[in-house]
Amino acid sequence: MDINLNDLHNKDVESLHLDGELQLDSLDINGRDIKLTSPIKYEGDIYKVGRDKLVHLNIYYNYQEACGRCLDLFENKDKAVLSGKLAEKFELDNEEEEDNLIYYNGDKLNLTEEIIETIILNLPMKPLCSEKCKGLCPECGTNLNEDQCNCESDYVDPRFEKLKELFSEE
Repeated sequence: MDINLNDLHNKDVESLHLDGELQLDSLDINGRDIKLTSPIKYEGDIYKVGRDKLVHLNIYYNYQEACGRCLDLFENKDKAVLSGKLAEKFELDNEEEEDNLIYYNGDKLNLTEEIIETIILNLPMKPLCSEKCKGLCPECGTNLNEDQCNCESDYVDPRFEKLKELFSEE
């Protein structure tokens, strides 16, 4: 997705409106498979403020992934915001890039990487189908949202085993 910044550089306009879609099938984040169920939609503007150029985009996306507790697939709609200051990309000698800067080359700006990065940063660390998800039984593996199990959990973490001695009746 290349955006031509020529009009902004030539001072013909004060802002550029951006509106479009980005087609991706899935995101793989450290083995976590996230299927995008519809195109990523974005809309926003690039503004000139003095000598600076600022970008503000609203990003809308739908995704499907497995719940972190019960492993059932669930679908979710979400929104993220990408904002930052545009800076021309130069050859940097051992300098680190700043987080709030979005780099462009010449008159071309490509926001695809920044949109994907914004979505990844916006995803929950532990995906849940519901806040009330009961997960799987640690003994038999039954999905506790769908069925009850008759397992008796008498498991005690070995780190706390010695505490039993404090409360035992002699």
